[in-house]
Amino acid sequence: MTSNVTGSPFEIVVRRSARKELRELPAKISGQVERALDRLLSQLNEGQRPQDMKPLKGMPGTYRLDSGEYRILFSMDDAEKLVTILRVRHRKDVYRNL
Repeated sequence: MTSNVTGSPFEIVVRRSARKELRELPAKISGQVERALDRLLSQLNEGQRPQDMKPLKGMPGTYRLDSGEYRILFSMDDAEKLVTILRVRHRKDVYRNL
């Protein structure tokens, strides 16, 4: 993880439910999600936002990141430099029961 110009780098915290979802993913998809999260951290630490990072309507501070057929839902606190992974699921299931 690299440091950004404005101070300390962003950190990722994975909720227990999201950790379970990650463990249940096939190895290929799990690697794909890991690369997407690495790219997210790298770009945030450079002061940029990934192009495929979109805010969720009706949920301030919550975003989605595309990773192939899967979506990563996360909240972000710019002041604390903290990204909290909320959910990692297939795009057809990720928005159910939010």
